Amino acid sequence: MHLKSILASALVVATSYAHPGHSNQKELHARREFLSRHVNNIDHCASMHEASGLRTRAIERRAALANTLSRRQDSPLSKSHKSDKGYNVDTDPKEIFASKKSCVLTPEATEGPFYVTGEYIRSKLVDDQKGIPLHLDIQLVDVNNCHPMKDVFLELWSANSTGVYSGAMSPINGLNGATDTSNLNKSFLRGLQVTSADGVAQFETTFPGHYDGRATHLHIMSHLNATAQANGTVWVLTATHAGQLFFDQDLITAVEKTAPYTVNRQRLTLNRADGTLLQEMATSDPFLEYVMLGNNIGDGVLAWYQLGVNPAFSRKIMAVALNYKEGGKVATDNPKVPGLSAIFPGGFPTAYQPGYGSPKATGTPRTDEDHE
Repeated sequence: MHLKSILASALVVATSYAHPGHSNQKELHARREFLSRHVNNIDHCASMHEASGLRTRAIERRAALANTLSRRQDSPLSKSHKSDKGYNVDTDPKEIFASKKSCVLTPEATEGPFYVTGEYIRSKLVDDQKGIPLHLDIQLVDVNNCHPMKDVFLELWSANSTGVYSGAMSPINGLNGATDTSNLNKSFLRGLQVTSADGVAQFETTFPGHYDGRATHLHIMSHLNATAQANGTVWVLTATHAGQLFFDQDLITAVEKTAPYTVNRQRLTLNRADGTLLQEMATSDPFLEYVMLGNNIGDGVLAWYQLGVNPAFSRKIMAVALNYKEGGKVATDNPKVPGLSAIFPGGFPTAYQPGYGSPKATGTPRTDEDHE
């Protein structure tokens, strides 16, 4: 079947799921239950605020909600997250996070259809990718006591400048996403770091590109009690937090005017039209704070965020591919979206599906000499 026909027939179904800007009522319900079970703000332990009026069943309702939120002066959509501090890549994270006094639970979100397990512990994620340099400082804080969470694996992944994720195959993962088997063997813009005594993990990556149906974002995930393999990789299918972080629209606009982002032909979705972002805004500010590292956007961006995590919480996550010594393998036994198996061959998580076993694929774990 021609790709356009596949996408056209799947459009209605696809927009009901999390990654292309979903309005999945099951996930909304599960998310509200999650918030009701966990501390939302350490300063207001006796109260719990549920999201209301954010049941984004259709694009029209999302747009109406976005318009309402954008008119509010206190809306994250309305304010700039650009800092006037003179931070740079050598600034001590202690200084960056010194002013962060709140202890708010960061909302859970879907891991999306392009999570891959078996990635390397590393801070430099760029590989051969071109794009605006993005330096990240992420701090994990225990919402129960506001202490930094040290020795926790923090995992990061994102799309490249043209909206493609490494390690996964799908007709919607770039122009050749359904046939590019070589992409399964790539790990660009993916990796993990262990948090420091201050709960901080640092990464060097590139500013993510956009793709149809989603605002520009990063995926972030924390793993408590995970074990590193001898070759420096981590295989884990549970998380204490899985979420997404976003960027100011003005910053995205500036980046999109530069090469290679200018050759990205996928449709750009604005922040105010992204259902996942609007849901997260109900209980948090999911935007990264940042500074420019020069007078030109090409000099790069330093961005930071404080994640509030409940270490007592854990949920299963779904890897759509696994990174073996022989290369990447698509998972074969994950839950499938009815009618969309051709688009998401590795399955598609709703973020709150019932428990499932480890994804099936066969291969040999990488050895030390495989780690470049």
